[in-house]
Amino acid sequence: MRNRRPIVARVAASLLVALLAAGAQAPSVALADDVAQAANDPVYAADQPPAISSPAAFLVEADTGQVLLDQNADERREPASTTKVMTALVTIENVGLDEEVTVEEADFDEVTAESSVAGLVAGETLTVRDLLACLLLPSGNDASYVLARYVGGGDWHAFVDLMNQKAAELGCANTHFANPCGLPAEDHYTTARDLATIMRAASTHPEFCEIAGAATWDLPATSGNDARTLENTNLLIDPESPVYMGEGVVTAGKTGFTNAAGRCLVVSAKGADLSLVGVVLGGSPYADAQGVTENYYDMRNMLNWGFGAWRTGDIVVPGDVMGRVDVMLSSDGDAVDAVAAGGVAGTVPRETTLADLTLVPSWEGIDSEAGAFHAPLEEGQGLGMVDISLGDRWLASLPIVAAQTMELSIPDFVMWWLSDPVHAVIAVVCVAAVFVVVGLVSASARRRRSSRYQMAVGARPRVRPGAGGQRFDLPEQQRKAGRHAAPGKHARR
Repeated sequence: MRNRRPIVARVAASLLVALLAAGAQAPSVALADDVAQAANDPVYAADQPPAISSPAAFLVEADTGQVLLDQNADERREPASTTKVMTALVTIENVGLDEEVTVEEADFDEVTAESSVAGLVAGETLTVRDLLACLLLPSGNDASYVLARYVGGGDWHAFVDLMNQKAAELGCANTHFANPCGLPAEDHYTTARDLATIMRAASTHPEFCEIAGAATWDLPATSGNDARTLENTNLLIDPESPVYMGEGVVTAGKTGFTNAAGRCLVVSAKGADLSLVGVVLGGSPYADAQGVTENYYDMRNMLNWGFGAWRTGDIVVPGDVMGRVDVMLSSDGDAVDAVAAGGVAGTVPRETTLADLTLVPSWEGIDSEAGAFHAPLEEGQGLGMVDISLGDRWLASLPIVAAQTMELSIPDFVMWWLSDPVHAVIAVVCVAAVFVVVGLVSASARRRRSSRYQMAVGARPRVRPGAGGQRFDLPEQQRKAGRHAAPGKHARR
């Protein structure tokens, strides 16, 4: 019985240790899972772009225009149905999307047997908005000619002229269109760079993104068709596709294919801190076992790399230290921080910090011989400009100002001023002149005091010792005056 309590205590302690050990293992397992997951996450670097199978590719940040990837981007190529991005852009900028258009039989004259179509029927009436859906989702060549005829005032050729005018306006020097749909033609061509420019312009219109970014689109019943749903040919926005990018990532896109052009794709995409436009042209026409062609893999890899390796945002903010400059004659120290008076935003590799920037200041008002500013300096006082670069890429030029007030030290200023030989001579001359002036003033003062003293002494009787004691010796004038002053008194003597 004496050992019962210790045994129970030992058992309880053992159970407690076991429970604590079991409880401690659970977080360890979870942590191990997190580490394993993190290890499996791809790590992207801005200087290691993905390999692209398509002959031409281009990736650009939509808001800043910063080029992230360029693979034969200026090589002229056939765009196939990616042409329809320009068709949509010109339509949106020239007519209202709620306007109604009736399909005409002549609209099918240029639609070849191998064309992709939206199944339009002559005589049916649709809004421009729905016709754009027919143009962009199933890539309907029939819809392209209906819109071109309507917007072109009855002549689709006039619409193509508008397409070329818009291309020139956007600066697309290597682009020319011969039709509104992208069918092969000798004078129908573009480049990956130009197509990205066109896509950037189109993506500024919410209506374009609403339509070109939709996985499906419901059409109402018309005189020629029952109500139906259009499906987008872009697999990147198809939730059931193996290359689906996720909800809201791809905001708009357009596919294209002809035997001459190969597989083409242009998309705009939105990430947490940057917007991208990507283009791939000339991809292989053959699909893999999952029914996916290489242009989709190329685009997905480009977008993932762009979002993972790059960011758009503040590179420099007001108050960031851009350098440090010496200050002479200050009681507050020998140097002051030069800080940015403004900010710089742009697209840079995700890991970029201030230390990665090349900062070249140009000082204004500095003592060029001493390489320093002279105190006093006020907080916020302009010190000059700084050129900011990242590698070989110039980013911006900003004004820089003093981070704090630098008060003047009077003793230091005096010593510095006297260090100049000319100033030293001037100082000696001034000191000597002061001494001379002080001497002259002192001498003059002594003379004035002596004169006043002599006058005062001369006005008093002088005492002379005599035989009968002392007697007063009056001045002669007083003596003379005294002899005549009291004649009666002398007469009595």
